[in-house]
Amino acid sequence: MEDWHVLLVLAGFLLTLIGFVFTRAEKSASTTRELEQRTHKNELAIANQRADVAEKYATKHELREAVDDIKNSMNGRFDRLESKLEKERETV
Repeated sequence: MEDWHVLLVLAGFLLTLIGFVFTRAEKSASTTRELEQRTHKNELAIANQRADVAEKYATKHELREAVDDIKNSMNGRFDRLESKLEKERETV
């Protein structure tokens, strides 16, 4: 009879321990997601502030270079998409 009590207590302890570990892991994952969201929002806020500062204090030459860089980047991406589409059309 004593063996069953010991086994029951041991099983209860193990289940409690497992439950505690899973609860802590879920809380940790939730905290991590929260921190990732806040970090992302902060990065966006910093980017917006940099854009505002650049817009207010940049010279015309600097603005023209920035616009040209953006256009070149966009054109490069469109060129890659067009070449990918052409390859798919050739295979079909």
